[in-house]
Amino acid sequence: MLFAAVTTNWGAVSWNDQSRMATVQGLVEHHTLAIDQSRFIETGDKVFIRGHFYSDKPPLPSIIGALVYFPLYHLGLRLDLGNNTAYFLTTLCTIKLFYLLGLAAFCKALEFTGTNRDVRILLTAALGVGSLYLSWSSVFNNHALAASFLIIGFFFLLKAKFTDSKKLPLFLSALFLASAGVADIPMSIFYAGFFLLVLFNKKLRGDAVFFLIPAVLVYLPYLLINYHISGSIMPVQMNKAFFNYPGSQWIDGEGLSGVKANSLDFILHYTVALLFGNRGFVIYNPLLIMAAYYLVAHRDERFDHEALTIGACSLIVLGYYAVMTKHQSGCSYSIRWFVPLIPLLYFFLYPVFTKGKKVSLIFFSVLLSGSIAVAAVGVINPWSDLSISEKPFITNLVELAWTVSRSCW
Repeated sequence: MLFAAVTTNWGAVSWNDQSRMATVQGLVEHHTLAIDQSRFIETGDKVFIRGHFYSDKPPLPSIIGALVYFPLYHLGLRLDLGNNTAYFLTTLCTIKLFYLLGLAAFCKALEFTGTNRDVRILLTAALGVGSLYLSWSSVFNNHALAASFLIIGFFFLLKAKFTDSKKLPLFLSALFLASAGVADIPMSIFYAGFFLLVLFNKKLRGDAVFFLIPAVLVYLPYLLINYHISGSIMPVQMNKAFFNYPGSQWIDGEGLSGVKANSLDFILHYTVALLFGNRGFVIYNPLLIMAAYYLVAHRDERFDHEALTIGACSLIVLGYYAVMTKHQSGCSYSIRWFVPLIPLLYFFLYPVFTKGKKVSLIFFSVLLSGSIAVAAVGVINPWSDLSISEKPFITNLVELAWTVSRSCW
């Protein structure tokens, strides 16, 4: 908890988290989803519908944040621009809390692999401090939250598969997997993928209804909120007309995600950039090299179906962003869109310690060292200012040096 507090940022510095904080403030202070009266109204991540501004972000993270901010507000702590205690505590008690719960679920999930306690703790530490899961848990965003939901849901699915308890674990698994999909819409593919896995499993098939009920409980309110805001159940960010207001940088939908498909030539070059470019996701999560290798190459019949499902769903997510986006997730430390995939992929690092040779352990150690350094630099500011450098790692180091020198001066 001390480590969590130290690695939590104190202010909403980007349009993205300002947009989410605007909804939190609107819900608690003004009892509305509209953000017209919020201190964060200047954010560019908003839509204009029927005379009011709304955040263009999925509402679930902000609703969770509002539950935390409500008592803080009535204790006299108010959200505002700049460094802010209310922002810090709201982020700490939501994003960072679920980060810790996600790490706990990851460690418990590894018990089903048969690895010993020391290995489980080491791999959990590798996820916790050696990946962008750490970096993005430091600010209020939906990607780290979805990552936590996915790994918690995955743990309960394994519990249903490998223990005598089925109904409640299936219900909880679906609840978290569906919540991941509502918090970060493309991650809904994992709920669908794991539902097929449940149907395929003879032991779980008879209780599949317990995997369906949570989807109704989670997705129905989300659709109703969309309808309340815009008159349609479709996500507001998919309607480019809502971004056509004076001062919008998204006029005619230029730069918006999910609006227009890219050409094949662009997709090929863009995919390489997403994974291995200046902000490449693999470059900023070196341990994914080994995780991807063991996901594909290591055969363990206990987890073959899970590996296939996670691998296929991850490729679908990659494909969606390669086809429907152009800006590599904007001003961010690496590709924030893929952060939810990290815990599920890191799970398949366990063969390093069960089947790997000495050279594999050395390679793991080298990649882990690099991953820790990259993740720690990311905590400085996940919303990297790319005007300083096209390489966010360099940008964050420059910002750190500038802050230290200014303090010393």
